[in-house]
Amino acid sequence: MSSTSEKPHLTSSDLDMLQGVLDEAGYDARILIDDQRVFNVAAVLLIRLFQEGVTSPAMLSKALEYHFGKPKEPPKPVTPICNRYAIQGLPRERRAAG
Repeated sequence: MSSTSEKPHLTSSDLDMLQGVLDEAGYDARILIDDQRVFNVAAVLLIRLFQEGVTSPAMLSKALEYHFGKPKEPPKPVTPICNRYAIQGLPRERRAAG
């Protein structure tokens, strides 16, 4: 039995790259476990994959998409079909005669 760890140590540049993958994906899912500590599931997945040898940001992004789906895009602003007077049942504004 060996006393050395088979998992590589993460450097600060490795962590920066992993954080960049998370930021680009817009992923911030969290779970609460019994001892009240919060773990970022996506970060745990990326670290595990990185330690298993997946070091490409593109492949890590694809893994996030595979496990969690694509991030939802913010909703588009709603443009009303009717003007506010029709919606509120108000009479139309009258133009001043001049």
